[in-house]
Amino acid sequence: MPRAVGVGGYRAVLGLPFASRTFVPAIGGRLAYGILPLAILFTVQQATGSYAVAGLAAAGFGITAITLPVKTRLAERHGQHAVLPPLALACAVALTVASVVRDPAVLIVVITLAGFAAPPLGPSMRASWRRLTAGTSLKPRAYGLDAVVEETLYLVGPLVAGLLVAAGPAYRALLLTAFLLLTGTLGMATAPPARHREPAAPGRLFDPGPLRSPGVRGLLAAVLGVGAGTSVAYTCIAATAQNHGRPGAAGLLEAALAAGSVAGGLLWARREPGRHHLRQLAALAGVLAAGLTAASAAPGLVTLGLVLCATGTALAPVYVVAYLAADDLAGDGAAAEAGTWVNVATNAGSSAGAALAGVIAESRGPGPGFLTGAALLAVTAAAVAFTGRRDRSRPEPARPSL
Repeated sequence: MPRAVGVGGYRAVLGLPFASRTFVPAIGGRLAYGILPLAILFTVQQATGSYAVAGLAAAGFGITAITLPVKTRLAERHGQHAVLPPLALACAVALTVASVVRDPAVLIVVITLAGFAAPPLGPSMRASWRRLTAGTSLKPRAYGLDAVVEETLYLVGPLVAGLLVAAGPAYRALLLTAFLLLTGTLGMATAPPARHREPAAPGRLFDPGPLRSPGVRGLLAAVLGVGAGTSVAYTCIAATAQNHGRPGAAGLLEAALAAGSVAGGLLWARREPGRHHLRQLAALAGVLAAGLTAASAAPGLVTLGLVLCATGTALAPVYVVAYLAADDLAGDGAAAEAGTWVNVATNAGSSAGAALAGVIAESRGPGPGFLTGAALLAVTAAAVAFTGRRDRSRPEPARPSL
């Protein structure tokens, strides 16, 4: 057991035994997920000529996030070294097949299959951080480093995808995601922490776990609404760039949103987290709704980029607050799994939003699409605010003595 140390900087986190050996290849693998949304949208749109089909394909990949808790439990039970590489190989093969397919139905099926096989790199890395920081006071800083890097990847990923789309056929971006996903996963899964196994009771694989809690379920409904609203924005960004005759600019626009998200996350981390997570979540969802309303009226790509950058400052804090709320609602024993369900709800909402936005963007244009996303976020903000007020009106139960 490593000795306890005080909370240090990110250098102290990366100086832990095997931390860099695990984290660096994981960054490469997770970069693939930053490139993938635009890679799917433009590959399918160029192959079929339809944004509706592209939205359905993106939705097919995203909806498979419902399998994330099961894949994470398998990795914890049998070891990441045994579970992650086969998943990454199957996903990479499916994405490679999708790069040469032209039939709309086959594309949707193959990309959905890729989603079923997509390795849970984020949850697996956070599980590794828990083990790497055991016996130290560095876990909060490690989670902070992980969150900032993840947001940065969603800044870099769209830029890379946009450059590849602008330079040639979009399927090249899809092939790059397959390569990064496979090599990054193999590098992470061959590090010593990946060989750890968590004992599990028989029948635990499909146990609902923290979903038994009404509070957790309510939180996940809110996160689903946020995921749907923001996903509509991503699809409309691509459609806007295409309508202006500059499809490669979609990467720059998404990068502007991600840059705002990174800045917002860094600023949010400097404040005291507080305990009123639902109130914070409602306020941040309201900021996102206002931003997408402004985006619907942006007269050009430059203005849209500025609006998206400002809007993005609320994006990372939304998920920081959601993970903190999940920890509080689920308790220590189920906090990690509750956090995984936050990922599931986000991706499920994103899938629904992508499918909806593809239809709206094709039939009515990206402006109404942005407004649709804003409406979803506004309804979510109102529902969460109402729930937060109702919960605050109840007397707080007495805390048991320890």
